[in-house]
Amino acid sequence: MDIPAALLYTILSGIAEAALEPSPDPQLINEPTVMARMLPAKAKMGVLLPPRGDGYVTIDDQLWRLAPTAQFRNGRNLIVMPMQIQSAAEVVYLPNAAGAIHRVWMLTPSEASAPRPR
Repeated sequence: MDIPAALLYTILSGIAEAALEPSPDPQLINEPTVMARMLPAKAKMGVLLPPRGDGYVTIDDQLWRLAPTAQFRNGRNLIVMPMQIQSAAEVVYLPNAAGAIHRVWMLTPSEASAPRPR
């Protein structure tokens, strides 16, 4: 069975285009695009260092105590354990009335580029 030359050309050119196209940015592949998160307006922005496991976290070179009910959420808004955070991350955070960190949201690249108070 012969494959028409036009069909063969279409298949081969599609393969060549896919091979020559640059790969997408790996950070943007996993970024949620369906629905934007509603982050609290009063939350402050900072850079979280990986937690040490002693009940404290460092955000923007300031040591903060963790509230007993602290929640950390990743870019997909899923709860993660503090010890799962292995590298510095841009975050927004809320302290509770006692001044301990109560909620932390790790930001996606597009959320991190949006202006927020520091």
